Amino acid sequence: MHCELCGGVTEYVPGGEGMRCPYCQDFQPLVVTGPVARRPVEALRGRLPVTVTDEHRVVCPRCATTSTPALLSSRCPACETPIVRELGGEVRPGALVPFAVDRRGASAALDGWAASLWFAPGSLARVSDTASTRATFLPAWVFDLETVTRYRGRRGDHHYRIETDGDGRRRQVRRTRWTYARGTVGRRFADVVVPGVRHLETARLPAATVPFRAEYLSGVETARYTVAPDQALDQAKTAVRPRVRAACLADIGGDDRRLHSVVTTYPSIDGDLVLLPYWTGTYLLDGRTWRFTVDGVTGEVRGERPYSAAKLTVPVAVLVLVVVAALLVLLSR
Repeated sequence: MHCELCGGVTEYVPGGEGMRCPYCQDFQPLVVTGPVARRPVEALRGRLPVTVTDEHRVVCPRCATTSTPALLSSRCPACETPIVRELGGEVRPGALVPFAVDRRGASAALDGWAASLWFAPGSLARVSDTASTRATFLPAWVFDLETVTRYRGRRGDHHYRIETDGDGRRRQVRRTRWTYARGTVGRRFADVVVPGVRHLETARLPAATVPFRAEYLSGVETARYTVAPDQALDQAKTAVRPRVRAACLADIGGDDRRLHSVVTTYPSIDGDLVLLPYWTGTYLLDGRTWRFTVDGVTGEVRGERPYSAAKLTVPVAVLVLVVVAALLVLLSR
């Protein structure tokens, strides 16, 4: 997107919910809407991840440097100008989730995470000082599944009766009366999230979304999906399976219940590709590079972490002393 005032290329401002021109500082807010509009799943099927080849070369509009970036959006390796690639045969994202956490908030979250780690080196306390952090959109598949399930099983109802044992003592004994059960249960599962790349861990979709526009990727790294939509749909069905079984058990009722067969059909499935905001990066410690991510909405940190050999030695030594002392007490008896 070009700035209407000076013609410069505007960039997305993580945490600022808008686009800013780096030259004249003109700011244009994003339009935040409600839930993502889904597409029929047939529109997604068979759309395999794109394999980047020399045919995907791009030319920087500023310095004319030619490159073949694997990412959907990145920066020119020569002059750092934002580059957004044309979408090829892959699924076009339907929406993206704006960043609620800016760069400063991501650094604070990273330091808080490091401070909470047990047996971490003391030098990890200010991890953000050595961290290289970049704003990144990561793809995720989101499905709405309507299910109709036919089940067969048994229902157990408890009842109690008084019995006399061999010694003539009377006691109350619980017995279960089992009856055959069958039925049909319909459920709809909304916003079932499946990561579009293998290293992403997410279980929910934030409520605020923005309709996708390619210019919103300007200045932010955006990964292409590597999990095909057909594979993601299989994962979504697997994810709801325990909830389908729970619905069938609840429908059987009784004090105890068993399921012998469960057959689920899907009259309607809608889905879409959504871009989720993360701060991703690495930090240096003890000559090694450690990776991390900060959720751009919640600030939750996930990352690789080192351990302090000195801090681990003390509790191990204490444990050994406790074990030795306990053995001496046992032997002295």
